[in-house]
Amino acid sequence: MAREPTSWSGRPGDIGLCATGAFNGLAFDSHQTWAFWHAEAVGVTESPFRCANGTRATMVCARTLSPKLHGADRLAALIDGALGQLRPALGMLGPGARGAMWLGLPERYEGRAAPEHAAELRRLERQAAAWCDEHAGGAKVTLVPRGHASCALALVEACTELAAGRLEAAIVGGADTYHAPEVVEELLAQERLFDGKNVDSFIPGEGAAFLLLAGSRAARRAGLPMLASVDAAATGREPGAMLAEAPCTGAGLALAMRTAALRLPATGRRLTWLLGDLTNETYRATELQLALPRAVAPGGLDSGGREYQPIAAEEVAMDFLPLRFGDLGAATLPTGAVVASQAFVRGATAATSCLLVASSVGPDRGAALVSPS
Repeated sequence: MAREPTSWSGRPGDIGLCATGAFNGLAFDSHQTWAFWHAEAVGVTESPFRCANGTRATMVCARTLSPKLHGADRLAALIDGALGQLRPALGMLGPGARGAMWLGLPERYEGRAAPEHAAELRRLERQAAAWCDEHAGGAKVTLVPRGHASCALALVEACTELAAGRLEAAIVGGADTYHAPEVVEELLAQERLFDGKNVDSFIPGEGAAFLLLAGSRAARRAGLPMLASVDAAATGREPGAMLAEAPCTGAGLALAMRTAALRLPATGRRLTWLLGDLTNETYRATELQLALPRAVAPGGLDSGGREYQPIAAEEVAMDFLPLRFGDLGAATLPTGAVVASQAFVRGATAATSCLLVASSVGPDRGAALVSPS
């Protein structure tokens, strides 16, 4: 089996983010997603699920969805809500455009999934393929059930295909929800779910977000706007994953971040904004503390300064999506791209670059670099 690519980088402006769609516990579209994020809105509410201590589990849920909706049905609703927002831009590309879709999903659908999850995965694949047949010229669908970092893996593949001219457009995104009985039971067993007392835990969220990417020439021909430039994407593997017995090393996240961030000094820029998925879990805090210095230190701590490259600006803004949206799982990185691109377009940030980072519960780690177009 061919080894999947681990990174991609290009010149700023070569591949543009031309349209976005988002649906989550705070918002119905991309503009609202950024606006409520910018306003520091809080969407926390009680879920129907009870913790071991009797309290209702706290979540950030899409309140327009029925609380009885869960599993593939809930993911399907989230995906439909976000994908539909890409239709006007896809119409501008025309039915003959060569395109493909990458859909990031929770890790519970990967590999030897339970029979019920395998059935859900097949249903979601059929739904995505049917949507592409109707609205995206029959674009091929690739599922990436790798959790938080899935969008980074997808971006590496999609941007590689776009840069080579094999595709004119690519839909890249992800969807996730913790609003399912079996998921809540697993989190409770792992003592990871916030129950009002366990502070070393996280508040779950849910959502879907999609990005329409196109090469600059294809975008100009179609009259599509360039909301942001996708400059690099990279992945890594952490040997001491969150639920593994081995201790966290930060190596996988550091590799992904540094590989993507090295595109900045290569083009005479510095990192000014980091947008990640840090929660209250000790593991995630430790991992970021281990990875960040090695990722943005001028010479790279692992090389003792032999690879001197000034990467970070003197002041770097650091923001974390779970503070507002809850943990978004596979929707984390594309939602971050939505927030960043909306901030660029609306002049709401002085940042000249944004490094998006995400760590799966398993070993996958991902990062993507976006900048104003």
